[in-house]
Amino acid sequence: LQTANYSIDAQYRHLGIYKSHVIPFLGVYPTRSGERWLSILTRYGTPFELSLNCSDSVVRYTYEPINAATGSHLDPFNTFAIWEALKKHIESQPGIDLEWFSYFKQELTLDANESTYLHSQNLVKEQIKTQNKLALDLKGDKFVLKTYIYPELKSVATGKSVQELVFGSVRKLAQKHKSIRPAFEMLEDYVQSRNKFSTTDDSHNTLLSSRLLSCDLISPTKSRVKIYLLERMVSLLAMEDLWTLGGRREDQSTIEGLEMIRELWGLLNMSPGLRAYPEPYLPLGAIPNEQLPSMANYTLHHNDPIPEPQVYFTVFGMNDMEVTNALTTFFMRHEWSDMASKYKACLRESFPHHNYEALNYIHSYISFSYRKNKPYLSVYLHSFETGKWPVFPEGLIAFDACRR
Repeated sequence: LQTANYSIDAQYRHLGIYKSHVIPFLGVYPTRSGERWLSILTRYGTPFELSLNCSDSVVRYTYEPINAATGSHLDPFNTFAIWEALKKHIESQPGIDLEWFSYFKQELTLDANESTYLHSQNLVKEQIKTQNKLALDLKGDKFVLKTYIYPELKSVATGKSVQELVFGSVRKLAQKHKSIRPAFEMLEDYVQSRNKFSTTDDSHNTLLSSRLLSCDLISPTKSRVKIYLLERMVSLLAMEDLWTLGGRREDQSTIEGLEMIRELWGLLNMSPGLRAYPEPYLPLGAIPNEQLPSMANYTLHHNDPIPEPQVYFTVFGMNDMEVTNALTTFFMRHEWSDMASKYKACLRESFPHHNYEALNYIHSYISFSYRKNKPYLSVYLHSFETGKWPVFPEGLIAFDACRR
């Protein structure tokens, strides 16, 4: 919050909300040996992720609400804890609207009967168990609330693919809210055309698969729907295809954004190749030796016929110092001087007792979008112990000490 220049009053308000409304919903403190709810939010299964919009200096965080019933016979797949968490946020800030949240939750997450059935029949194995998350964009002394929904378990319960569930739910919504229909139809046409000619080789025409959906918890007349697509081929050519919707977007703004994507790709020195998500979560303390797939989301704005893309550079497993240097160079080139001067120092101060030159697990993603002649770049960070507590000490004794 200090790095992003929030006022003292705003810092205290956001920290107060975090303490009273978020920490109680993060579940048990994670240890290597203790049982805990594993969240898809991070590779380590921790239910919290911090992010920073570097262009606008906006701090954001996402969490999967967890309560005492989560994982028990009362709520085996953490379907219902989110309602309790939402109640807290509604009490603290006016303007939160649950109409679209309630709609998508009904369409894309388990109901009580489905949850009981899957649990009793032991039908859930290695699937993503996370069904819904909340995110807060901290703007001034207020916050904007969003939700992210994963339909993997709904897919098991209904026999429909995640793709069918996501696109079917938005298609039905667009019949009622016709202002998002043109953008949705263009996106659907792009995905269908890509998948019609998809291959399993090293070309960029890999299958695009739906992963999750998000929306703002505000009035439906202002809320945005975002559809997230997983791209297994990590390459500049594949990212260009995602950005232009296979050539459907070709205006000047798209071209300007594309040039910056190429710039970022070069600065980050991305390693191309066909990727897949490993099945198990990483154990706490494990140093990653993996490269993950890419991703993009598409915002369906009201009364805009073209979906707005946001592409993700998956940098988890890459050297954090090299990523930081690449970002700092990008900030300097585009005259984000304040962020350029602070970003590296902020991360160093957060992990003062570790060999920062060797870290490769702090940065998860870098997202990029471009609208109204302005670039938007955000970094997504893993959150571990900081300050006097070593994060991943080289010696197991030190690691055990900080995990007791």
